[in-house]
Amino acid sequence: MKRLIGTALLILVTSFVFAQEKERPTQPNFPGDLMFDFGFNFWNNAPDVYETKWLGSNSIGIYYSKRFEISKHIAFHLNPGISIDKYASEGNATWLRDSDGDVSFDSLTSANFAKNKLVTTYAELPVEFRIHPLGTKEGEGWFIGLGAFAGRRIAAHTKIKYQVAQGEYKEKLFDDFDTVDFRYGVQARFGFRSFHVYYKHYLNNVFNNSLEGSNPQAWTIGINVSGF
Repeated sequence: MKRLIGTALLILVTSFVFAQEKERPTQPNFPGDLMFDFGFNFWNNAPDVYETKWLGSNSIGIYYSKRFEISKHIAFHLNPGISIDKYASEGNATWLRDSDGDVSFDSLTSANFAKNKLVTTYAELPVEFRIHPLGTKEGEGWFIGLGAFAGRRIAAHTKIKYQVAQGEYKEKLFDDFDTVDFRYGVQARFGFRSFHVYYKHYLNNVFNNSLEGSNPQAWTIGINVSGF
């Protein structure tokens, strides 16, 4: 009798588990890859008071890449995402907010800066054609990518850390800092599907107006890991 009851309970539990598995929603399978860019930013025609240093001026991009096959040698890629760009300076000139709430670019002569960065965040839409000289089935293998991109600024802030007689201070200031609302440029990529190097060149200026007599343009060089 006990064996019969145990068998019935086992059948009941097993039926319940299988019913739960059938009711469990399936995970979506997105037909694309995640791409991660990491590079270093540089300015052409940088103002003397805010010359960027490459070690602290880096770029991080996160994109969703959708591939459209044209032939076994050519594919079109649509890569919407976000790019966070930092521009670090060794100087003591930065953006400051006065007592009236206005933001202006000025120098702190009495402070010793340990960190001085401008950080911008843009929602971007890069597009590119990838050429596979040896052919490909699903985008694997070596490729050369040529394309363009456009972006809309969604955030900007500064990060400064400086030493004065009273001690060390850290400040973060949020504003647009006269950076352009929209930016655009061209890019090139070369490598394997899951790992490659890239170059991005922005065709418009970083700022709407000149900064201390100069209006720089930016360019970025870096590496990419994708295929997640």
